[in-house]
Amino acid sequence: MLDWNKIKSRTSELCSDAAQKFRQYTPETFSKEKKFVNGVVISLALITMADKKAETSEVTSCLDLINEIDEISDLDMTQDAVALYELHIETLEKVIDNNTKWQIEVAKLLSEIGKLKPYPEYPPMIEALINIVSESDGDIDPLETEMKEKILMAIQ
Repeated sequence: MLDWNKIKSRTSELCSDAAQKFRQYTPETFSKEKKFVNGVVISLALITMADKKAETSEVTSCLDLINEIDEISDLDMTQDAVALYELHIETLEKVIDNNTKWQIEVAKLLSEIGKLKPYPEYPPMIEALINIVSESDGDIDPLETEMKEKILMAIQ
């Protein structure tokens, strides 16, 4: 037979958990977190392609970081973040040879990460992440340093 008390207790427990999660992820908070994920992914793509080549060590480092960032996995967005990173890398690779298109694409991406300005807690995290990626190949290119400055100016 069914134990109605057990069912009611479990239902109450699940509703309580759902209500807590709902409060935790209000649309404003969720939007803020999605902006963070988007900003991180764009920043990683820009720093990877700063010297106009996607080096294996940098790409591997970025993918590892995306998989390790708790905010991304908490939102169940790891696969989406990886796909978005790949999309940005492919887009940037297509315009490498055309300086005008390169500058336009970089400007669009910097404009997108500029949406993080209202959140002062994010720039230090993004700065640490892009430092890890730029140092992953053992060579800090002047173009990478310039891109880091552009990224930080866009988000601060």
